[in-house]
Amino acid sequence: MSQETAAPGARRTYRVVQISDTHLSATHSYFVDNFRVLADEVGASAPDLVVHSGDVSFNGPACAADLAFSRAEMGRIAACWRIIPGNHDVGEAPRHSRLDQPLTDRRLAAWRREFGPLSWMEDVGDWRLVGLDTSLFGSDRPEEAEQVAFLADTLGTRGGRPVMVFMHMPPFVDDVEDRQATTSSIPFEGRLAFLEACQQGGVRVIACGHLHVYRRMMWRDIEIVWAPCTSFVNIAKWQKHFGGFARSGFVEWTLDGREISHRLVEPPRLFTHDTGLWSDLHGTVTKLPPRPLG
Repeated sequence: MSQETAAPGARRTYRVVQISDTHLSATHSYFVDNFRVLADEVGASAPDLVVHSGDVSFNGPACAADLAFSRAEMGRIAACWRIIPGNHDVGEAPRHSRLDQPLTDRRLAAWRREFGPLSWMEDVGDWRLVGLDTSLFGSDRPEEAEQVAFLADTLGTRGGRPVMVFMHMPPFVDDVEDRQATTSSIPFEGRLAFLEACQQGGVRVIACGHLHVYRRMMWRDIEIVWAPCTSFVNIAKWQKHFGGFARSGFVEWTLDGREISHRLVEPPRLFTHDTGLWSDLHGTVTKLPPRPLG
């Protein structure tokens, strides 16, 4: 995305809309209507940039056609956009796979074919935005080492800019020191090193998705924000966990000079689909029966 050059001393406010976990498919089209409402809402607000923080597709690892359909649907967004993959797009780190969909060369190639790189960097106003693929954390693949080097270089060349990192999985759920195996956040191995690198490299915000509920938390001086989804939620799970009520929506970020703020947006036309009972029964929504588009 190209940025216009501001006059010396000028200060411009940029708006970045973060959407997440849309889970799109032509054969399992449960959430397509919500996405199209979302595209209309975002287009009407005319942000400077839209960032999709992963799980754009319903079941990309098993069905490359879901990725192709999702790419076509993203074309409905009337704004410049960036995207990073989620576990429902490319699969999971092999040693941390819950859905038996480990990362493979074929799955990563399918993502690159439709959406391009797994990680990226964009300078917006006074800020540096970075997108990372959390499926690579703990994957032991060469792409994991490449992403670590990419992040180090990106933070090292920021020239004093504050940094905002977009990633699919949050760095942790409740306790940064929790060593238990989990698919709710990045693995413990490498977690602290990643967060330390972020703190030393000027990262002020980590914006993620994956868990389908809005939440704000802090780790030292880094704000961590979970974006809500536009697909499905598990209301009972999050009410029990921390009293939060999961609903469909998105996050709008305002970059004003070196300051940053955000607001939760819950458009009234977005339906909140609670699939908690199905998830509890089958372990994953990818087992929903086909529902062809149209």
